[in-house]
Amino acid sequence: MATSTSALPRATQGAVSADLQLAAEVGSLLLLTLAEMTRLWEEHAWTGPLLLLIACLAWLPELRLRRMRSWWFVYVAGIFAYSLLRALADVTGVPVQSLYPLRLDRLLFSGVEPGVWLQEHLHPPTGLSKVDYVAVATHWSFFVVPHALAIGIFLFRRNHFSRYALAMVATMYVALIFFFLVPTAPPWLAGQWGELPAPGLSRVMDLVGASLNAPTYQSAYESLGAANPVAAMPSVHMAITFVVYLWVRQYAPAWRWPCLAYVAVMAFSLIYLGEHYILDLIAGVACAFIVYFATGRAVAHRNGPAAIT
Repeated sequence: MATSTSALPRATQGAVSADLQLAAEVGSLLLLTLAEMTRLWEEHAWTGPLLLLIACLAWLPELRLRRMRSWWFVYVAGIFAYSLLRALADVTGVPVQSLYPLRLDRLLFSGVEPGVWLQEHLHPPTGLSKVDYVAVATHWSFFVVPHALAIGIFLFRRNHFSRYALAMVATMYVALIFFFLVPTAPPWLAGQWGELPAPGLSRVMDLVGASLNAPTYQSAYESLGAANPVAAMPSVHMAITFVVYLWVRQYAPAWRWPCLAYVAVMAFSLIYLGEHYILDLIAGVACAFIVYFATGRAVAHRNGPAAIT
């Protein structure tokens, strides 16, 4: 009886300790998510690294256990660190490129720039069309769909969450290498520099955002897109969307055709809105394809049969 009585407080203490550990883990990732959404780390250079350090310390015991939920640290902290580094990729002094993707587009399309052609035929001279709103909504869905799928995978297909998380984060870091080595202006910015044929390109996303709620759009853009306007090669929008498709094709094949249609609409939207060239999309798909299959073996080797709980 004495043994049982003395064991109870220890069990309770262990449960409380586990709850506190889980609360610290979740809290640290929520802090990173909040900082990512608001870009609070841009106001003080030390804020981002400090938040990452806090998250690392909070997750260190969990990482040693190699349980599946530790991949949430890889996913959230990995994306946050990527954002910190992406913001630095345009301040290295490396010259910004803008002509090589434009030249390839013209070569592929007999001298025609696809984005300019699409806007000439689909974007009204005044006002906005349904195509504008659909394209912008598709573009903005990038900030929701991959993360919603991550939650769904963890809840319902947990054994495959590690594959998804690692492929997502690794794809971003492969793109990051290009952002540092070859900073490239998107078409809308090249248009402002006068490097596109007349009439150039309108940045339709700005027009749609202003028509909905200009202050809210400006705040959201400064948080999500303004940190580095010359990170266009490869297209992370296209790369991540294609990773989503590859995962769905392998693990949820019943949804592969709707997902492929989503990829196609995303590709059209990125060109139509003037956010990317064809070459950016090709490079994004290539990055996603290579990284996804390369990380498959890495995850299988790391997890093993005991790491799926």
